Amino acid sequence: MWKAIVFNSIWMGITIPILLSIVFAILHPLLAFDKSGVLMLVVMLIISIIDVYISIRIWTWIEGKYFKQNRYM
Repeated sequence: MWKAIVFNSIWMGITIPILLSIVFAILHPLLAFDKSGVLMLVVMLIISIIDVYISIRIWTWIEGKYFKQNRYM
């Protein structure tokens, strides 16, 4: 259990800043138009949810691969 938490935290610590910088660079004209910042928060929430989903899918793939080969973590 603790290995999944460590993997997810390292994964999100590396990928969230990269993804947010790429998305904000692409959507800069749209985000500059919104003065309240609500659109930026919505984009951050969507990107974070997608990143968490991807990290969980990768962890289950890694875990299944090790259990199939009878190598227990």
